[in-house]
Amino acid sequence: MPSKKSHIQLYADECFPIDSVLYLKTQGYSVIHAFDKKLTKVSDRSHLKVARKLNRVLITLDRDFMYYEQATLQDSPGVIIISTGSAVPKSINQVCKKFLKSISVDYIKESTIKVTRDKIIKKKDGKVTEKMY
Repeated sequence: MPSKKSHIQLYADECFPIDSVLYLKTQGYSVIHAFDKKLTKVSDRSHLKVARKLNRVLITLDRDFMYYEQATLQDSPGVIIISTGSAVPKSINQVCKKFLKSISVDYIKESTIKVTRDKIIKKKDGKVTEKMY
């Protein structure tokens, strides 16, 4: 287990696998799962509100978050969408391991970031940027 904790604190919504939450914790990330807060079967907007209240970046597999208007993310820590083409924790964990360490709190703030196997797509203030790896 890494000796240094990550600076990004995460809130995982209900569609993010608990196995992946446990993996992220072994990597030094502070993660709270929606299940821990008894927040299952709630709306995406509810998860956004909880993440904002907890001052944590929302991490999800739900691509719907890419289409929410920027106003929803004002004053929020941001949203990370993991997109692997599979909901299998092993695939999710591989993408998280490769990319999360390169995402800073300032980079994600008030933004939506979609992380795939080979790139990071950032959406903020109507602008979309990509980083290929």
